[in-house]
Amino acid sequence: MSSDPITRLILAIMRANSRLILRGDQLTAPLGLTSARWQVLGSVAEADSARTVSELARDLGVSRQGVQRICGELVAEGTLAYQPNPRHKRAQLVVFTEEGRRLYDRALDVQAPWAGSLAENLTSEQIESATIALGVLTSRLEEELQADRTTAAE
Repeated sequence: MSSDPITRLILAIMRANSRLILRGDQLTAPLGLTSARWQVLGSVAEADSARTVSELARDLGVSRQGVQRICGELVAEGTLAYQPNPRHKRAQLVVFTEEGRRLYDRALDVQAPWAGSLAENLTSEQIESATIALGVLTSRLEEELQADRTTAAE
C-alpha cells in the first residue's frame, strides 16, 4: 500500500465509486433504473433551473453523448421531457414529467435508509470533512481538465 496520503485517498475514492455504482444498480433495478439513469435524474432534480443535456453532462462530469443517450431513453419512457430553450433554439431543456418526479421520489425513498445505514459509524463532522475534501479535489480536477481542453484547442 502506498504511503502517500493523496494516492491512498484517490484509490479509496475509486474503490468506493465502483461499489456505489454496483449498489446503486441493485437498489434501483426494481424501479427500472440504473445508477447512470439515477445520476441523470438526480442532476435534473438538483438543478436550480431546467438544464440542457450539455449542462447536465458538465454537472455530472461525464460525456454529453452518454447523457444524451440516457435522456433520450428516459424521454421515450415518459420519465423526462424536452422543453424549448429560450436561450438556444437547438439545445432543448430537460425537465421531469409527473411520472419522472414520482420515480425519482421513489428512488429517494429507497436511498434514504441505505444512506442512513452507510453513515451509522460516521459523525456529521467526518461526513462534512469528506464532502469538503471531495469538493476541493473535484475543483482541482476540473481546473486540470479545463486547462487540457484549452491546450488541445490551441
